[in-house]
Amino acid sequence: TGTASGEWYETYHYAGTAIGSITQSGTTAVLFNTSSDARLKENIAAADNGSALIDGLQVRQFDWKSDGSHQRYGFVAQELDAVYPEAVSKPADPDEMMGVDYSKLVPLLVQEIQSLRARVAALETT
Repeated sequence: TGTASGEWYETYHYAGTAIGSITQSGTTAVLFNTSSDARLKENIAAADNGSALIDGLQVRQFDWKSDGSHQRYGFVAQELDAVYPEAVSKPADPDEMMGVDYSKLVPLLVQEIQSLRARVAALETT
């Protein structure tokens, strides 16, 4: 349309409320948005330390059966489900393939980085 940002390409709704969208960001990027507005949430508090969850994640390398391509870093949905099910898509039909939403891991990773930075800062001041 010629607008520089904010153009909506796709919007997803549930019960009349937008729950996600794909929007334009500038002239060279696209945003894949998930609902996160404070008005949709309650009992907002600081997250617990995620170190134990991070330690439980099994980062794998593997080859895809479909084309033999190699992936150097990734997760196996069934293994991730045991540790962090929030990031795993499990269809109702067990014959359907499970999936991983890697974006769900970002808040956990950011929280861990913040924790590590605080520990490093404390060590640097002693």
